[in-house]
Amino acid sequence: MRTYTVDSPEAMARIVCMCIMADSDIDASEFAELQPALYEAIGLNQQEFMTVLAHYLEDIVSDTQGQRINLLQPERVNTLLQEVNGRSERINTLATALRICKSDNALNNAELALFRHIMQHWQLDLTDLEIEVSLA
Repeated sequence: MRTYTVDSPEAMARIVCMCIMADSDIDASEFAELQPALYEAIGLNQQEFMTVLAHYLEDIVSDTQGQRINLLQPERVNTLLQEVNGRSERINTLATALRICKSDNALNNAELALFRHIMQHWQLDLTDLEIEVSLA
């Protein structure tokens, strides 16, 4: 898995990508939700975000070595989470991912499990996200 600079837009975008892919499906509504304001929230334009998504998928495929892919493997998730350390960056990243993932009007069990894991790992709660979302 490639590395990004801590708290960089790319590191934040990769976590958003991980959340989008948590259910092993990219819903058209999730990409429709990626309007300019959401790209700006993580500091990338559409092309840069799509490059991060492509790199994320390439890295997962290359890491599997022909084996079954577990997108939510805790070691993989935690490695990515270590690249976003600032509290405001963490809240912004997770709030952005949540807005995108709920655009299809449903959060499935895999998405919910990932969001819970991230919140616990980053020591965030729903109040933190609610404040961020209400300001957006």
